[in-house]
Amino acid sequence: MFHKKNQQGNVLIIVLFVIIVMGYLAASLMRVNWSNQSTLTREFLGTKAWFIAQSANEWALTQLYPLNTPKPDVAELCLSQVSGATPNVTQGTGCQLKAMTCSTIGTFNPGTSEAESLFKVQATAICGSGVAQVQRQQEIWVRE
Repeated sequence: MFHKKNQQGNVLIIVLFVIIVMGYLAASLMRVNWSNQSTLTREFLGTKAWFIAQSANEWALTQLYPLNTPKPDVAELCLSQVSGATPNVTQGTGCQLKAMTCSTIGTFNPGTSEAESLFKVQATAICGSGVAQVQRQQEIWVRE
C-alpha cells in the first residue's frame, strides 16, 4: 500500500520550486526589457542632439559665408556672429543648444601667398534630463 501522506509533501516542494524559478525568470525578463527601453531612449535622444548640433553648425556656415558676399571677413564674422550665438535650431525639440563656439586653429598653406586662416566651429547640444540626458558635440573646420 502507498502512503499518501508522504507524497503530499513532495508536491509542495515541486510547487515552491516552480514558483521560485518562474519568479526569477519574470524578474530577469523585466530587467532585460528595462535595459532595452533605456538603450532605445538614449539612442533616440543622442540622434536628436546630433542633428541639433549639425543644424547649429550649418547655421554658422550661413553666417560665415553669407550669400552674395564674394570675400567675407571670416575672422570677424567668427567672433561677432557665431561665437556665443544661440541660433533657433531647438524649437519644439525639448533639447537645448549648450554652446556655440568659433575659434582660430591655425593657418592653411603657411608661408605662401595662398596662406589662409583655419577656424573651428563647434556646437554642443543636450537632449533629455536626469539619467536619460545625452550630449552630442560636432565641429567643422573652415578656412578664410
